[in-house]
Amino acid sequence: MLHLWKFFITLLLELVYPTTATEVPATPEIKRMPKLVWLDTGLVNYAAQVQKEVLGAKDIMDAWRGMIAEQIVAQELLTLTDKVSQKRCFWVRNKSGSNAEVDYVWVQDSMVYPIEVKSGHNAHLRSLHSFMNHSMQTVAVRIWSQPYAVDEVKTADGKEFKLINLPFYLVGKLDSILRRF
Repeated sequence: MLHLWKFFITLLLELVYPTTATEVPATPEIKRMPKLVWLDTGLVNYAAQVQKEVLGAKDIMDAWRGMIAEQIVAQELLTLTDKVSQKRCFWVRNKSGSNAEVDYVWVQDSMVYPIEVKSGHNAHLRSLHSFMNHSMQTVAVRIWSQPYAVDEVKTADGKEFKLINLPFYLVGKLDSILRRF
């Protein structure tokens, strides 16, 4: 644990805490279990000894069961803000026994946007739908390996929203894309 602490101090690792908020402020709940996010995917690949697997993957979602894709998205989100105090969060449903979890939430213009990192059209988005059912938000984001698209989606509870399907290479433009909606 002492070695890990050195990585936190040098800002090479970040503990990303969950939030249960669907509206601002989306404050991290530090008493809950965090995700571990590395600053650099090269360090992640080295630490997990998956360099060959990642470099040889045809689709980033195939590498390391998609976990490296979440790391890449976390890094891209970090580059979108110059606010040192803005912490990345992921969303969990605040209900006993629920395992709904959205990979990240992005706060922009007083809105909380859910972000899921998924592989394709057939990927289940149950947690994203759960977030949308509990939110006033009308826009959600899926980051994937497919082309950019915007879908009109309806949850099982009947809530309609726009799903922005964003390829990995456009994550760096997330803020400007969201301004269009």
